[in-house]
Amino acid sequence: MLTIKLALALVAATGWQSLPPAPITPEFNARTSVWTGKQMLVFGRDQQTALDSHGKPYATGAVNVAAAYDPRSRSWRKLAPPPKTSGFMALSSVWTGKEMLVWGQGTQLAYNPSTDSWRRLPASRLLRVHDGFGAVVWTGKEMLGWGGGCCGDAFSDGVAYNPRTNAWRALPAAPLRGNQHPLGVWTGKEYVVVGGRQAAAYNPARNAWRRIAAPPAIDANATAVWAGTAMVIAGGSRTVVSYTPAKNRWQTLPSLPAGRVGTVVVFDGARLLVWGGARGGAGLIPGDTKWTPFAHGPLPSRLEPTAVWTGTAMIVWGGTTTKTWGRYAEAGGAYTPPAVGCGDAWMAENLRVTAHVKDELRRAYGATDPPVTGHTYYGRYSGVRYAIATFAAEPTIFRTDAHNRWRVRAETNGGGSAP
Repeated sequence: MLTIKLALALVAATGWQSLPPAPITPEFNARTSVWTGKQMLVFGRDQQTALDSHGKPYATGAVNVAAAYDPRSRSWRKLAPPPKTSGFMALSSVWTGKEMLVWGQGTQLAYNPSTDSWRRLPASRLLRVHDGFGAVVWTGKEMLGWGGGCCGDAFSDGVAYNPRTNAWRALPAAPLRGNQHPLGVWTGKEYVVVGGRQAAAYNPARNAWRRIAAPPAIDANATAVWAGTAMVIAGGSRTVVSYTPAKNRWQTLPSLPAGRVGTVVVFDGARLLVWGGARGGAGLIPGDTKWTPFAHGPLPSRLEPTAVWTGTAMIVWGGTTTKTWGRYAEAGGAYTPPAVGCGDAWMAENLRVTAHVKDELRRAYGATDPPVTGHTYYGRYSGVRYAIATFAAEPTIFRTDAHNRWRVRAETNGGGSAP
């Protein structure tokens, strides 16, 4: 349930805000982040260098570093030093609700914000085959990863880690060829994996894979996100595609505007947001035919970013190369998109209907008149369905289900007439 404080924040000032300098500067391809609900946790690998007799820098090793950014106080703090690991490839991470799990080649760590402490995940013979994955997701119970590889290798096995049992397990063989850079999302029921022109879905409840429709050509640098009812793949090129599991169908979405192609891709509950390239970012409400550009913001276009969605803003943070080999500068910004009509993901529920609340709801919906008790108001939901709010003593929120039938949201308790 959204509080009135959050509802008001949604109609607050939008646009970009610079982040203060961070206390860490990890190297370009070794940074990953999660959103805990309160703060952004960032983990990275910092290249250590020294100067030779000619004053030229050379590598002496690497150390792991981590920091947390709190949007409320607009401040960073350095976290306890992570244990040293042997990894040299890219990293992935998930938030379990209690810990940040960091997973990559040679790196398996967990961080607990409540104790500011790290622990190593247990060793497993499964990780001797390979231990870096490009398609890592959190199911609510396990961290899943499939594929990956380096230096000519392309793996086709998958592994899962369960924090409750503190143990790894092998996934059954997938109907997929090995792939170094697969993409994956968790739909709430299945782990959908795309590797090149092939795709499959894994169901943990049945411990089984199934083939799904083959995807169209996808850029190797693309990013995948779950957008409520579909997997969306964007970035790397102007091409954007989506996969709807309920229909087992791929769809080509409107092309990204020129100069607005990047690897930062998030879903804010109502629209896709893509940031990167020379001109900045763009947003698309699923079902619309055109992207809406937004400003580049305070970030350099050649940023190597990691990003999170906080529920109200997209935080982008990363590193840029400097003239000194092995050393990186850092930059960050937070983008708050404008409200786009009443969406199921951000609609205020069960608020006491004061004059002030009515005014804020009117502004959020973009209506020209304030809500009137007994009247029904319509708004966009994920671009294809609609939400209905009837204002009585409290707002009652309706939404369509997968069969396009109207249902009262289970968490509402206000009165009002059914549609």
